[in-house]
Formats: sequence, structure tokens, C-alpha cells
Amino acid sequence: MLSMCNAVGMQGQVLFPLSHVASLVANKSTGRANHKGCQRHGRQAHESNVLCSESFCNVLSWLSKSSLQDLSRLSLTEAQFRHLAISSIETVPHRPSWHVSWSSATTFFENKNGFTKEQLRRSVLPCLFSGTFSYRFTSPLVTRPLHTAYQIRGFKTRSRQTGHSALVMKAPDLNERFLALRTRKDKEKQKAHSETEQSERLKTLLSDENLTQEEQQRLRVAFAEGYMACDPKGRTSTKLRVFNIFRDLLGIILILAILFSFMGELSGGPFRRVLIGTTNEVMPEDIDVTFDDVKGVDEAKQELQEIVEFLKNPEKFSSLGGKLPKGVLLVGPPGTGKTLLARAVAGEANVPFFHAAGPEFDEILVGQGARRVRDLFSTAKMRAPCVVFIDEIDSVGAKRTNSVLHPYANQTINQLLTEMDGFRQNEGVIVLGATNRRDDLDKALLRPGRFDVEVQVPVPDLAGRKEILQLYLGKVKVAADVSLDVLARGTTGFTGADLENVVNQAALRAAIDAAPAVSMRYLESARDKVLMGPERKSRIPDEEANLITAYHEGGHALVAHYSKEAHPLHKVTIIPRGPSLGHTAYIPEKEHYHVTKAQMLATMDTLMGGRAAEELVFGSEKITSGASSDLKQATALATNMVKEWGMSEKVGVRTFDEDHSSLIVVNELAPNTAEVIDAEIKRLLHESYERAKAILKTHQKEHKLLAEALLKYETLDADDVKQLLSGKEPIRKRHWKQ
Repeated sequence: MLSMCNAVGMQGQVLFPLSHVASLVANKSTGRANHKGCQRHGRQAHESNVLCSESFCNVLSWLSKSSLQDLSRLSLTEAQFRHLAISSIETVPHRPSWHVSWSSATTFFENKNGFTKEQLRRSVLPCLFSGTFSYRFTSPLVTRPLHTAYQIRGFKTRSRQTGHSALVMKAPDLNERFLALRTRKDKEKQKAHSETEQSERLKTLLSDENLTQEEQQRLRVAFAEGYMACDPKGRTSTKLRVFNIFRDLLGIILILAILFSFMGELSGGPFRRVLIGTTNEVMPEDIDVTFDDVKGVDEAKQELQEIVEFLKNPEKFSSLGGKLPKGVLLVGPPGTGKTLLARAVAGEANVPFFHAAGPEFDEILVGQGARRVRDLFSTAKMRAPCVVFIDEIDSVGAKRTNSVLHPYANQTINQLLTEMDGFRQNEGVIVLGATNRRDDLDKALLRPGRFDVEVQVPVPDLAGRKEILQLYLGKVKVAADVSLDVLARGTTGFTGADLENVVNQAALRAAIDAAPAVSMRYLESARDKVLMGPERKSRIPDEEANLITAYHEGGHALVAHYSKEAHPLHKVTIIPRGPSLGHTAYIPEKEHYHVTKAQMLATMDTLMGGRAAEELVFGSEKITSGASSDLKQATALATNMVKEWGMSEKVGVRTFDEDHSSLIVVNELAPNTAEVIDAEIKRLLHESYERAKAILKTHQKEHKLLAEALLKYETLDADDVKQLLSGKEPIRKRHWKQ
């Protein structure tokens, strides 16, 4: 608010701001007038430091004592105060404080102050609302115009424009924006050119030969100090620039990664695989597997060769009215060659071949599996005739469920059923499926029209193992002592993948030992490694444990040797392999397609020979846990004889199926029946154990010789055991100990 001095009497006085007097006298910058602003508005500029002497005198005459004390704070010099006082007294005559008037005005305000309210409003309001910095108080209350400075703060606004220019400023068109951008670029170029010129001048100045080295150094220091003073944040500008560069590069890399993931045809990024999927087409020239490389599965190979022949020569079959089968399901244990057969089809069919795995159709997004199936078959239809191979089809073709937890779980298999044999027929698209869990497949998938042919790929028999071993042994250098027949008989139950692994492990071991060729020793060692795990370097240092192991394994070998229906002995060793401390191996003389009751009982007797030997030699209190695996196998064999194979007279010829697939297992057997079954299993195991003990009691001397030979040589083959038990010449030290 302004500090005003009020007049007393009939004669009016000017309301004058004391702060303006202080600013003018003290020469303050805030009180100066903007002469250019006055000239812009067409007014004559006056000196901002000129004070109206008459007004100043009037103000001084009506100042109170406290106001004079405030005026003393203005730090006026004595000469300024004397000049102002004298000039004011000489210019304006003295007016008395009181003035008597005999004429009355219309209002009390006019009688008291000497002017009306309208005159006051007309003289004061223009001063308050004017836009200039210098005001002229023209009022009938004063004898001359009063010029003073008045500071007004306001917001910066654009000057008022009308017409086309205002429209351009509010909504510039494309041309105006382009011109503005071009002008800005020109300014930036000029700025860069100016900075270049300044840098060149600085280099010239610093390289002036007329300056001494000390002067040049001072000049450099002065420039550096000036630069730092101009840019106080220069100390952190380097870190800030590095951070900005790293942030920009990270953003660019992220954008490029997203673009390549979405649109990259060759890369197949994760986003593309989730949203778009992949179609794995295999060209026939990229496959180096043919039907000649498939051994041991002649029946399955014959079925697939017929399909390949149909693809190569369809007229041969269609002339008789035959149709191409829509699907072939390959069923068999793991490692029997199902995928190898599919690769052979891809290598010999000479048609487009598409392959996919069952788990590839499952994604986190609902509906992705069904869309993958549609995309796969739509691509295959465009390339018909062709072959589509789905490995591990049980992942996508499992039985449909009614679970409320997975309401969309059946979409993928329903789409697969529709594509294979739906309303629209797929002409020329053959589906190959491979699984080792046929029972888990949906029944609708197994019906004719979808999988017309079901091919069993079993474990190879003796002839098949010979063919497979001959195939893989032909790829390595073998020694002359390798017996293909012995090796095939000693690998009963091995799949094609197991036989390939045996040959490969033997070749690696021979290469490590720097052997000239792969001998029979390496092949048998590799077979034992596949069966029981890698052997330890030597027997355990505990002699008591070695003695127990020797009698235990000797008991197995001795019972097997004297049991008529048992499998022939192949090798016995006390070198630890895997979890076992010893091992006794058997090799059947021929391939068995069925097992008799006598053979099963002899096998049980052989398994019981280890525990019976421990009890007879060391006593019932010294038996060990080493027979746990033997007892488990014997119990399983006796249980199957009673419950599945009908080999018990008391239980009879009936089977008892146990379904443990459900969460709740219900015993459907009557209590009496369960007791009879348990009694029969116990009887078979007890009788087998007693027969094994009887054999060992009869041949205690041979048992002791066999155990001592195992402690000495660690490993004995079938010939060594036969010579020892026949009482002939001492055993020759063979290569097994090496």
C-alpha cells in the first residue's frame, strides 16, 4: 500500500507516495523511469531523478514528526537536502495551514477537502491503470504537472495482433513450421560457425609467438577459470553426457531387439514364437538318414517304406482304388528308433517334410496351441503332398479332461482332431506320430481316418541287435577278438540307442588308452558301464567289506552254476560299480520269447544266493543290506507269478489288476483273498531261499575257493569259474584285472 499524506483544511493537497520520494532522491534503480517506454507511447521523457519542488515542499509541510524520522533514513546528503529545500521555498509561495472560505459547496467532502470525489477519481485512477512506467499527474489540485516514476510488475504477454498474423501465430501451417525449423537450423549453423571462429581465434592467440611461455600459460589458466565460471556444472557435464549416451544406446538396442523379435524371419525371437509361431520345414537334401541306416525294426520300416512308395508313385495305388493313409502312429519304448524312422522318411520321400514336437503347441496364452495346429496344417496343405511329423504326440493328444481348473485344455486336441479328419478333408497330408505312452492318447485320435496304421517299434531281438551292432561297429576300427554273437547275447533288452552308446563309449575308452583298435574288453566294459554305471578305480580298502562282497557275489555265481534252468554265467566281479559293491552278469544262450515257471524259480534262487551266502558264512547276525536290490527283484517276480501269471495253486488262474493312477487307491480284494495272496508270495520266497541255502551248503568248498579267487583276481569270467569248480589247473590271470 502507498503511504499517503492527508491535508487538513479547505485547501486540497496531493496524495503523494513517500516511497517515490525516497527512490528519486536516493537514485534507486527501482524508481527510475523507462524513457524508451515513454517514447514508444509518444510521451516526452523527463529526467527520472527530477523532483517537483512544489510538491516536495507541500509534502514536507504536512509531514508529522514520525514521517520526518522516516525521511531521515533516506541517506540524503546535506547538499541534496539543502538544494531541495531552497528550491522548493523559492518556487512555491508559502500557504497557511488554515484557510477560511465563506462559500459553501454542495457536499461536506468538497467543503472539507476543497475538491469533489469525481475530481479525485479522475486524477488518481489513470495513474493506477496506466501501462507506462512514467505517469503525469494532471489534476486541478496542483499548479503544475507532476511527473513521477511508478513501478508496475506484470506478466509477459504477446502484443495484441489481429488479422492473418494472429491466425498464423495460433495455428501455423506446414509451410510456416518448415520455415521456422529452417530458421532455427540456420541459427544453429551460425552459432556453430561463431563458436568455430572463436575457437580458431583462441588457438591463434595461444600460439602467438610474441607471447612468452609464461604469458601463454596465464592465458590458458584465465580461459579455464572463465569457462568454469561460465559453466559451474562443467564438473559433472562429462558424467551427464556419458549417462545420456548410455541411455540413448540402451533405448535404441531395446527398440531394435523388439523389431527383430517381431519381424525377424530367420531369428525367430521369443515374441515372434509366442504370437506368430514357427513352421519347421525340413528339406530332403538336408537329411542324411535313409532306410538303410534303420536296423532291427524291419516291420516298422516296411510300413513306412510303403507310404514313401505311395508318395513317389501315387498312380500305382490309386489305379486300384486305394487311398493314401492319413496317419501312421509309431509306438514303442524310448530309444527304439521312432524318430530315426521319421528322419528316414524325410530323407527318402522327396516331398516337403514338416516336423513339430508336442510340447511346442503349449504356450502361456490361451488358444495358442490351437492356432499353432491350424498354422501347421494350413502350411502343409499349401505344399501337399507332404508329411507332418509330430514327436511326443501324447503331449498334445492326451485324453480330454472335464476339469474346471483347465476349461481351455481341450482346445488343442480338438483342433488336431478336426485338422486330421474333420468336415474338410486333407488330401495329400500324411501325419506321422511318435509316442511311448499310447494308453494316454485320446480314443478319438486312434480311430481309423486319423491314425489308420499303428506300427509297433519294439526292443530289438537277437537278430536285430546283431544288425545294429554291425552297423555301428562298421563305423569304428575293431580288433579281431570282437565276437558279435557274444556281444549281442550279452545285451539283452538293449535298445538301438543303448547299443550305439556302448560302441561309442568303447571307442572313447580305447582312444584314451591309445589302443590301436576297439577290442572286446572295451566293448564289455562299456556294456557294464551302461548297465551299472562307471566302475571305480579299485576295490574299497576295507578288507572285511571286500570279504563279505566276495562271498556274496560267489553265492550268486555258485547257485547260478548249479541251477539247471538259470541263465548261463558270464562274469562276476567285486569291483564297485555305481551303488553296488559287486556284480554278477548272466548271458542267455538264446533269445527267449516266453519265460517258464522253472526259469522264474531258478532266477529267484540265484537272487537269493547272495543273502544265503552271508548267513551261512558270517551268521544271521552279520547279514548286510547289500541284498536289498536282490530281495526287491525276487519279491516283484513272486508277486507277478501269483497275481498276474496265475502260477499259484491256492490262488488259482486269475489276475488281480492294481490301478495306482488315481489319487485314491481302493483295495477291491476281499480280506481272505489278500491273506491267501500274501501267504503264497511268502511261500515262494521262503522256498527259493531254502533251495539257495541247500546248494551253498552242499558246495561249501567250491564257495570258499570262488571267494578267494575273487579277492585275488577281482574279476572272473565264465571259463575261469568253470575251471575253478571242476578242480582243474589253476586259473590263468586274464586281462580283467587290468
